[in-house]
Amino acid sequence: MRRLLSLGFMVTAWLVAALPSTVTAQAYPARPIKVIVPFPPGSAADGSARLMGDELRKRLGQTVVIENQVGADGIVGAQVAKRAPADGYTLFLSTNSTHAANLSLHANLPYDPEKDFDPVAGYVRVPMILLVKKDFPADEIEGFVRQASQRATGKPLSYGSGNTAGQVAAALLKSATKLEMTHVPYKGSAQALQDLVGGHLDFLFTDAYSPLGLVNTGQLKVLGVADQRRHPLLPKVPTFAEAGYKDMDVVAWNGFFVPAGTDAAIVQRLNKEINEVLAKPEIVEALQKTALTPMVMTPVELKTYVGSEIVRWKRIIELAGIQKQ
Repeated sequence: MRRLLSLGFMVTAWLVAALPSTVTAQAYPARPIKVIVPFPPGSAADGSARLMGDELRKRLGQTVVIENQVGADGIVGAQVAKRAPADGYTLFLSTNSTHAANLSLHANLPYDPEKDFDPVAGYVRVPMILLVKKDFPADEIEGFVRQASQRATGKPLSYGSGNTAGQVAAALLKSATKLEMTHVPYKGSAQALQDLVGGHLDFLFTDAYSPLGLVNTGQLKVLGVADQRRHPLLPKVPTFAEAGYKDMDVVAWNGFFVPAGTDAAIVQRLNKEINEVLAKPEIVEALQKTALTPMVMTPVELKTYVGSEIVRWKRIIELAGIQKQ
């Protein structure tokens, strides 16, 4: 009898321990969900977050609020997301900056991308492109390098960067060509694009999402793609690898994370919903039209990917000659 009572007590205790997770998974979501985006409106990260947010709202039956927390290569947003309750109601749209490059760019990073966040799902990859103002006297990468060489002794070319990938791509080219160039940092790519159109900058590396309209209307020119393959929206534009710059492989990306310790059942639910959105042909088409390529992953796959990206960005930042700040 005592053994039966003991066994019953153990079973009851196990059920009670398991109940919160089950109840949480069944009830989720019961209120609005917030997505923290570490870059400003008008950026590829912001645009893609709003597209996914709208789809999740339809699927989950709850409002999805996009909150831009901008500054310091995404560090501001990462800190806000890190401090949020681990209850599934705060998602963080991570980038290659926040979850890979920042470890090699900042000496005292106030968060650990692998320990402070749980991976949820991959989202999109975004290769960098080289943009120049419409009257720049070159139409290809080789001509651009010649112009930079001719001007280096008098007035070095100036370039802006609104994100880590843009900064690293320009620094890589600077290192490969041994040319002097002047860097002008911005809080986001939108402001840098405005100055490029206005003639205050000579060139800019950014994702293709933001400047497509400016390129299509002839206000800016695209000279090269920093990827191993040509961009589907820019099939006539060569890659830097084709021009002989094999290390110019700078691809940004976005993925979804939650604060560490979030219920595993909620993580799996979010992963399922996000991946099902990415499987919809109309979503794939919408992303591709804005120069974004879907990146479908499980939480485990995203965790592995982040680990490999930390190593890769460390290497290209070292090649670019950028020192930790």
